[in-house]
Amino acid sequence: MVSKGNNGAFHYLFTVILTIFGYVLGSSLLYLAVFISMANNGDIDNEVVEQFAANPDFSLLHLDSNVGLVLILATFVVAMLALYIGVRFVHKRPFITVISPDYKFDWKRLFWSFSVWILLLMVTELIFFYFNKGNYHFRGINSSFIVLVLISIFILPIQTAFEEIFVRGYILQSVSYNTKNIFAGFAVSVFIFAMLHAMNPETTKYGFLPMMSYYVSAAVLLGLIVIFDQRLELAIGVHTATNFFGAVFLTYESAAIQTQSLFIVSKINPIVLAVQILILGALFLYMARRKYKWGKVGFSVNG
Repeated sequence: MVSKGNNGAFHYLFTVILTIFGYVLGSSLLYLAVFISMANNGDIDNEVVEQFAANPDFSLLHLDSNVGLVLILATFVVAMLALYIGVRFVHKRPFITVISPDYKFDWKRLFWSFSVWILLLMVTELIFFYFNKGNYHFRGINSSFIVLVLISIFILPIQTAFEEIFVRGYILQSVSYNTKNIFAGFAVSVFIFAMLHAMNPETTKYGFLPMMSYYVSAAVLLGLIVIFDQRLELAIGVHTATNFFGAVFLTYESAAIQTQSLFIVSKINPIVLAVQILILGALFLYMARRKYKWGKVGFSVNG
């Protein structure tokens, strides 16, 4: 599918730049909200904005957390549109070919991976809770939580889908096709995914290298899922389940996305999270391999 349409260096460069522009344009809504809050509230100064950058708690800006979540997710909506324009009108490829080789989106794959992964996360979190109950704080259910659930169902998946389609769809396929090496595409996708999260506030609070171990582990797992399954739906499901779980059920201080989740934990251990990803990932790969009877590894680099 990669060989379809225009595949010159210019087309790739232009599409990447266009996607980055879309991301920046989408994030301008968040910066505009910060500017308006500073103008309307005299207690919001540069020091408060710096605190917000380190710990994106929208209450610092006198904004509802759900409004803040929508502002963050709007970035990815615009970026997705920009990527679509690049693939469809610059490369002149059907957009679905970035996701699957058969021109169909397999919703059953997505819902299966989402369900399995969120169940695995819940089971392991219950184990963590059993051994460290004092680290968990229940925040209750109210109208704001209901709105959060709706946002997480209908808007949050756009963010995770964009990251998967751009990093492990467009980038992984493009590099693999042009180098004739699937593992080159895999390595580049892991690096880009890690770098996309390198500026997240949790890297400052919990340490750059420890957090990178978690992001790299997640990138390796998601990349392997795509390489083995030769399509994106399973990876999108796993990624969406991870972010849905973090937004709705459990968050932590200095997380990149702050929500009124059911629980908040006082602290996290990124190394433990990385090990969790690797163990659960191995189990998921085993289950998916048996269910979908994976055969030959990787996309055809010849298209």
